[in-house]
Amino acid sequence: MAEDLRKKTTKSIVWNALDKVGFQVVALLVGLITARLLSPTDFGFVGALAIFTALSNILVESGFTSAMVRRGNNTDAEYMAVLLFNFLLSVFVYFLLYVSAPFIAGYFRMPELIDLSRFLFLAIILNSFGLVQNIILTKRLEFRILSLASLISAVLAGVGTVFLIVNGFGYWALAWQIVMQVGFKSVLLWMLSSWRPVLSVDLKVIRELFSFSFSLILSNILMTVVRYIYSIVIGRHFTAQDLGYYSQAFKFHQIPSNVVSGTISGVAYPVLSSLNDDEPRQLSYLRKLIRVTAFCIFPLMLGLCAAFDNLVEVALTAKWLPIVPYFRILCVAAIFFPLHSMNVSLNTIKGYPTRSFMIEVLRNVLVVVSLFFCIGSIRLMLASFSLTYVVSYLIGLFYVRQLLPYKIKEQIMDVLPYAAISIVMSVGVFLLGFLKPELGIYLTTLCQILFGLAFYCLALYLLGSSIFAEVCEILKRKR
Repeated sequence: MAEDLRKKTTKSIVWNALDKVGFQVVALLVGLITARLLSPTDFGFVGALAIFTALSNILVESGFTSAMVRRGNNTDAEYMAVLLFNFLLSVFVYFLLYVSAPFIAGYFRMPELIDLSRFLFLAIILNSFGLVQNIILTKRLEFRILSLASLISAVLAGVGTVFLIVNGFGYWALAWQIVMQVGFKSVLLWMLSSWRPVLSVDLKVIRELFSFSFSLILSNILMTVVRYIYSIVIGRHFTAQDLGYYSQAFKFHQIPSNVVSGTISGVAYPVLSSLNDDEPRQLSYLRKLIRVTAFCIFPLMLGLCAAFDNLVEVALTAKWLPIVPYFRILCVAAIFFPLHSMNVSLNTIKGYPTRSFMIEVLRNVLVVVSLFFCIGSIRLMLASFSLTYVVSYLIGLFYVRQLLPYKIKEQIMDVLPYAAISIVMSVGVFLLGFLKPELGIYLTTLCQILFGLAFYCLALYLLGSSIFAEVCEILKRKR
């Protein structure tokens, strides 16, 4: 049975990685194309609305995904109740936002947002249709179907977005991208999964789910408000162009971090939940997942940080160079976010969602308090944001120690080798950047990428990294 779980976990990680990596690669490619074709101001308009879409989706989802995945057995009648509740709630939330559109536009001093927001927020209703299918497929670890739905929808929406931009839709094309992507994914989830609605509805499950997920909802709302509070402040006190620079820097720093966090955490939650009655195996899996996370996130973010100025100039053109310092500051948050999320989610897995909520409350209070002193500088805002993730990660280590016999020193030592190698690698990548006058920007950037990959892999091979060896073995088998 242990071997079956190991194989199933490995297979799930591979498919979940394909989902997250493939989706983010498509998103990155579309983002690069749109950034070259549109102005920072265009992105500022859509960036101003991001917080409202994110908060609405949290309310509509209501924390039911985590709660339903964690439950032992769910009936079709219970799934039907969740589907109806999510849809009706999404319609109600959309109505509130529709009415609020003039006030939103007035706050940001951007009259263009009235019609734009009313169209963009339709994605909230479309998203509600796919939530039950997502719960069922996640619970069954059927990440292959989730991957296909995400990738196909991202490609279709991306192609449609580029077509609209070429035909003069401007920033409206970015709103269409969000609506199309959510709509296509919901349709594909229904087409690729076997669950269908039934006539019976068991509304009792709604109350039960709320009792478990209430603190998760509050935690997610608080985390989202704080995450996007910079958009609110920058959009109000700076120009739409400044908001566009910030929005792109924030998006690009999230892509690699979300790939790693989404890939590992998406598999970790159902797997670790299934081992709640077997603490030694649960600890063993957690430590391995922590090492895999560190193995991926440290070289990825530190390498990008070192070469980001050249990458921006090559991929986006020089008009986007102002995002470089923002991205480099946010790299600190991107590194600690997946590790912090893993530690926090363990509290929920072990049945302490309120503790997860309190950890997030503390981190977000620190963000808001520090923001008050940094409101005059975007760089200082982002520095305070990144610092809170470092502090929260250290706090999370203490609570993990209370849940499992996993000492703080042990987790630090699990991630330290990957951090040390990545720091040395990033220094080499940064120094290679000084060759740009002689080699040119394209050859210099290529050398930086190849050196970073070669150095990191060789260092892990020579040091006998078990995670690196297992990754190589998986790649051989897949080939």
